[in-house]
Amino acid sequence: MKDGVRATLRQLIFLASFMNLGVPGMAWANDDCDVSNIASMVKTISILRQVENSLNLLALSQIDAIADIATGVHTLELYNHESGFYGPLGGLRKATDKNEAVLGSFDKAIRRLTTFEAVEPRYRDIRENAAQIIAAGYDVLSKLEAGDTAQATRVYASTTVVALNEARADAYTAMSGLEQSISLAGARCR
Repeated sequence: MKDGVRATLRQLIFLASFMNLGVPGMAWANDDCDVSNIASMVKTISILRQVENSLNLLALSQIDAIADIATGVHTLELYNHESGFYGPLGGLRKATDKNEAVLGSFDKAIRRLTTFEAVEPRYRDIRENAAQIIAAGYDVLSKLEAGDTAQATRVYASTTVVALNEARADAYTAMSGLEQSISLAGARCR
């Protein structure tokens, strides 16, 4: 090779290496390397974990109310909320109402994030399952108010458990995809 061609190749390799290192003042090699994008992924994961925890609490409230009504043993600590003792039915109603509102807040928050598109199909399924769990909570409540613990248990087992497992699987898949992107960003963004 001629010296001029070698020098040009060296210059091109040198410039290409600077672009991959993210030298200040130069464009990022990839949008995945943008700090605000990584922060948005972390926030999305956080919201998905909170949604999952809220769904777990809804399911726990349902099964606790069923167990308390069926056995007649009421756990005061579970139902002694901010303003007083509600009992198993009041506790279930309060937990269902409160978590329905909380899930609505999470829904608004996650849709504002730039990484929402990456999790939107899974999140749509999570929201459908959450709606099923909330509806089952109100159904379990009405069955317990009527004194039908067997039917309340059937609703819990056939609706809440199935929807909760599907929501957990969707949340895990969405979170693991984002976590993988974050962990690979270290290697891509050097």
